[in-house]
Amino acid sequence: MEKSLDKSCVLNSRGKELLAQDEKSERVAAAFCRLFELARVLRSKEGCPWDREQTPRSMRGALVEETFEAVDAITEGDAMHSKEELGDLFFNATLVCSMFDEQWEAGRNAGGKKDGFAFEDALDDVCQKLIRRHPHVFAAAKGVKAESVPGLWDSIKENVEGRKSDCVLDSVPKEFPPLLKACKFQRKAAKKGFDWPDADSALAKMNEELGEVKSASLEGDSGHLEEECGDMLFAAVNYVQKLGVDPVLALERANKKFYERFSYVQHKCEQLEPGKDMASLGLEQMEAFWKECKLAGN
Repeated sequence: MEKSLDKSCVLNSRGKELLAQDEKSERVAAAFCRLFELARVLRSKEGCPWDREQTPRSMRGALVEETFEAVDAITEGDAMHSKEELGDLFFNATLVCSMFDEQWEAGRNAGGKKDGFAFEDALDDVCQKLIRRHPHVFAAAKGVKAESVPGLWDSIKENVEGRKSDCVLDSVPKEFPPLLKACKFQRKAAKKGFDWPDADSALAKMNEELGEVKSASLEGDSGHLEEECGDMLFAAVNYVQKLGVDPVLALERANKKFYERFSYVQHKCEQLEPGKDMASLGLEQMEAFWKECKLAGN
């Protein structure tokens, strides 16, 4: 039987005086504390020169890489690999928060402007945000269905947190990869009713865009062709989403499948003609190896 947790342990506006409610919470709190202290040691004068040189901006790439590696491990279904990669992600986030904490402490000690923020404030703020966005859990709002929760979040963002922007698309980070940005744009536009009514309509639009790509390819205008290719890809993303499939995950699955099959083709070509470029075997032979790999279930 699932253990019932005491919600009051997270409802205080500041959690400094709250105690862990069980041994599990104590172990997790101790582990977080150790990670925080480790980040401080690495950033100290006696720590690592590389870690000391990093800034929040220089760590942006590491955060993105670690996030994708964590997603990859989760997709593999490998719990131990997921543990490792999520740990790396926790560490990188902790390190960046420590940098902002250093800026905040420096400003506070100098009596001037505090450019950063206190580490604990980042944790406290996200706790308060989660409580605020889950009134159906922590407040009087009851009977909320899972499918209505995202809309509830958006309402709270706009009406309670004052995050309403000139355009609903402004909330999508500019640094998102193009595919993910397209997905987010379309989902947010759909919430406002700007979307095709069904998958068949989205498919028709995709085919229309494909026809425009074919026409543009005959013009010799690379700029126009790029524009039409972009429209076709955007329409394809919309069609895939109308089917209830996540385009990012679907494309990553295709990438992995291509990698496995191409690796097989390369290996078979090297076995057949050692020392020769696989291209010399011709596309027909490579296609045969590809189908062989596919029939094997890869």
